[in-house]
Amino acid sequence: MIQRISAFLCLACWLCAGTSPAFAVEVKKTAPSPATEQKKPQKSVEERYLDGLNCLKSADSGCAGAALAALNPVSPYARLLKAQIAAVSGDLDTPLRLLIPLQAETGLLPQAYASLHATLALAYESQDNVLYALEQRVRAEPYLGSPAETDDNQARIWKLLSTQAKEALVEMRGESPDPIAQGWIDLALAAAYGERRERSIEQWRVAYPDHPAGEALLATIAGSAPVKPHIAEVTPFKQKIALLLPLESPVYGVAARTVQAGFMAAYKAGGGQSEIAVYDSGAPDGVFQSYQRAVADGAQFIVGPLIRGEVAALAAQPLSVPVLALNQPEEANAKAQEHLQVFGLPAEAEARQIARMARGHGMQTALIVAADNPLGQRMAKAFAGEWRGLDGSIAAQLLIPATDKLAEFKAEAVAHPADMIFLAADAMQARIARPYLDLAIPTYATSHIYDGAPKSVQNLDLVAVHFIDMPWIVDSGNPAFAAYHPAGNPGNAELQRLFALGVDAYRLVPLLAASPPAAKKLLDGATGSIEMTNQGTLVRELPMAQFRREGVVLENAP
Repeated sequence: MIQRISAFLCLACWLCAGTSPAFAVEVKKTAPSPATEQKKPQKSVEERYLDGLNCLKSADSGCAGAALAALNPVSPYARLLKAQIAAVSGDLDTPLRLLIPLQAETGLLPQAYASLHATLALAYESQDNVLYALEQRVRAEPYLGSPAETDDNQARIWKLLSTQAKEALVEMRGESPDPIAQGWIDLALAAAYGERRERSIEQWRVAYPDHPAGEALLATIAGSAPVKPHIAEVTPFKQKIALLLPLESPVYGVAARTVQAGFMAAYKAGGGQSEIAVYDSGAPDGVFQSYQRAVADGAQFIVGPLIRGEVAALAAQPLSVPVLALNQPEEANAKAQEHLQVFGLPAEAEARQIARMARGHGMQTALIVAADNPLGQRMAKAFAGEWRGLDGSIAAQLLIPATDKLAEFKAEAVAHPADMIFLAADAMQARIARPYLDLAIPTYATSHIYDGAPKSVQNLDLVAVHFIDMPWIVDSGNPAFAAYHPAGNPGNAELQRLFALGVDAYRLVPLLAASPPAAKKLLDGATGSIEMTNQGTLVRELPMAQFRREGVVLENAP
């Protein structure tokens, strides 16, 4: 348009003066030759856009407006510059209208793409859309021209995320398909762990080894402490591993497939250097025959079985290849042997940990309140045995009654005062009993009390109850688990715990294959902190959480 107007004006001048020979001569003398025109070409669209961009960087809106006037209005550069001028003037609605369609434009200058995404980020920030603003900052970074610009962009990202509440970050995680944006969110979650911040950031580095976050920024986030490089604990296990699970069982099949999913998620996250073979532990000829088939096929390590009875059956047989069983056999059938290591999620172990923790807190007398079912009785028995072994006294052991007997239940609980209450029940049973107990007495429970819904209104009956559960459930934002989350959405809390069991089972294989595994802490796992005792057995310690009115809150880590 400008070119057409200029041409028209020149033509008009020539026509007005066309009758004057002198003018004609003057024009002939002063008109530029073709060679001169080639030496002074008109600026390209890109050059005019960059002129406008430089004007904005100098805070000269008038200059930027002049550059915009020299651009064809339908040009993507004109729309981009118009949006940026609007943003500088405080109008952040216009950029969204003009720039969202431009994201699909190809062939623009790197500076244009960088400015486009940075301007969109500002517009989304004005709408408090943190996730979209983050994604735009991430998209801008590959087009930035200098380390200083990259540092500034990352500082803006961190300022944006560091002001978000942990709950907001947890809600955002997993919503973005961009792995770099997801890494930034997990980094913000890592920094939210207070005194564990440096360790959490180290774990984050393991999960995101190729993330572009700068070392200087990471050191600042960690508290001005240098970020330590991750040192692998063991050589990856590269030999064949057999999974022995009841995949075809109508009762345990779903649980088995969930464990398998967790195992394979950890396998993929770890680089997948072993061969994995899967065998049905419930084959008609028995679990030991399935074990023998796996050994004959070249397996050098067996993981499974999952069912208590199958673990007991395998423990009764001679074993030549190491086995990591995923459950504990009944104590009466337990048989220690060199090649069998037991790992699982037994309720009894959690009950014993509660006893140790409560005694460590100075509690001396305990009231045990248990569900009238096998699980409740097993937990009560395990707690009582550990408690008495620690010289604690038991005021009484009560069963949770039917609803028409709750008044008598309350009277009996009042008649047996204690320093603490151990609630050996699942979520539904605990909600029945809790209102009839003294709310002022510290009350503890195992993971079975928690259904995995942190803000459920049904949990209001459990407010102030302390319970232990695996980090995968109560510390799900921990960046150490980031690599497993894409595969780890199996549904309810029970299945989530089984998924975590599969994750840790895979991670334990190389640690146990190292000979001999000394008495030490082996793994900060998804299922808990896992240690090897002096007796050569695996123990799992869980973090403590508490029901509060605002939801479930992590209290401490083991």
